[in-house]
Amino acid sequence: MYEMALIGVGGTVIGTLLGVLIAHYLSLRLTNIIDRRNANRNLIATFYRELADIYPTPVNWPDDINDYLTSKFATLQAAIGEFRYHIPSQEWNEFDNAWFNYYCSSGREVDKKHQNYRHYMDMNVETTNNLKSKTQNGQKTFKYNVDRILKFAEKI
Repeated sequence: MYEMALIGVGGTVIGTLLGVLIAHYLSLRLTNIIDRRNANRNLIATFYRELADIYPTPVNWPDDINDYLTSKFATLQAAIGEFRYHIPSQEWNEFDNAWFNYYCSSGREVDKKHQNYRHYMDMNVETTNNLKSKTQNGQKTFKYNVDRILKFAEKI
């Protein structure tokens, strides 16, 4: 008879502990989802606020895009830095590359500490291998690079 009571008590204790653990896990998961959603909103809002003249539709493209984007860099970088830790670590490299391609046209590792926005200037570019020239569309490149960053804010 006492064995039955001990089994009942043991089952109750195990069931209670299991329920507490599940509730704890679900509350942590919900907190992470809410934090990620807030980080997504902050990144999107910062980019839209800072780049309102030129993104998503370039209604007031500046004459000197380099100076314009340089003046926005610190605010955008702060938002990038805050957001980065809300994405899974396996996405960090892709996210870092998207950010780097946004602020540096060279794509060279040695230039990571320098801003260079030449890739957002319209110009004719001649290739060396077949001597053909093509026109670089800076506004199109800019939209593509910003879209690449903001696609990370669409995920939860």
